[in-house]
Amino acid sequence: MKLDCCIFSYTELSSPNVSHIFQLPDERDLCYCLYGPGDGQPVLYFHGTPSSRLEPSLPAAYGIDIETLLLQYKVQLIAIDRPGMGLSTFNPSGDFISFAQDVNLLLQHLKIKQCKVMCWSGGGPFALAIADQFKEMIQAVFIITAFTVSFSSDSVFSKMHRNKFYFGAARYIPSVSRILMNLVSRKKPSKPIPQIISKLPAADHQLITNVKTLRHVSATTLQEGCRNGSKGAVYEAQLYFKDYGYHLKDIQQPVHFWWGNEDNVVIRLHAEAVEQQVANHTMHYKQNEGHLSIYFHYIEEVLETISKC
Repeated sequence: MKLDCCIFSYTELSSPNVSHIFQLPDERDLCYCLYGPGDGQPVLYFHGTPSSRLEPSLPAAYGIDIETLLLQYKVQLIAIDRPGMGLSTFNPSGDFISFAQDVNLLLQHLKIKQCKVMCWSGGGPFALAIADQFKEMIQAVFIITAFTVSFSSDSVFSKMHRNKFYFGAARYIPSVSRILMNLVSRKKPSKPIPQIISKLPAADHQLITNVKTLRHVSATTLQEGCRNGSKGAVYEAQLYFKDYGYHLKDIQQPVHFWWGNEDNVVIRLHAEAVEQQVANHTMHYKQNEGHLSIYFHYIEEVLETISKC
């Protein structure tokens, strides 16, 4: 197995990120970034969808110094590109469980025997799957408004808001979805997205009205996630309709879940499923917060909770 270090700089970010390439036994690459002090407690970071290992740098766009916070709470994030996104190799037979197995190999290489896992949005099923598969290794799960149950369960998909078009396209017309994703991901935003189009609540929309900030968000998520094409992103979008490979009632570790009452990207039932089925849960319901706003407004609370758990 090899471990190479390269520096990738991207526009309008406060500093370059050092990306590490870990080669899996089947010669696929798994790319990741480290954030925070080297002696901090290790915390896996599973990004949203489509997104990348650069996602923890998002708060910088809003004047939040993530490195200062990580140093303060003595946490080191290990943010990993999922297969087919960023610089990680696409896995044509991958799923939530296979990614957990990939990450387990990475942790063995890094000589990490126990850690916690933090996730946002689409990272939810991946975080819960690794907690289910490796109960002795994963000490706790910290979820910032993320999916937890299959879109095919209990008519979940029919209850989703505007983002059902993205996931629906990936499921039913994947070839068209890939073409559109390739086009969108290669174009830098030139003007704010009107709220009538985004359909985001005010709490979220106000965070993307500045073009420079919007470009930062796009560069670290969509653009980097699709830097080698959209195949991985579209494949992953299809996974959310399949069996997740775990049962929430079997999750034994402490699970903390943050959710804002204005979130129309991850609907409330994903939080309620954790509340109803995970025995050791702590819910952090926030008023007047959306999908984006809760991430930026409560990132410090999340890290503080991690440090104390």
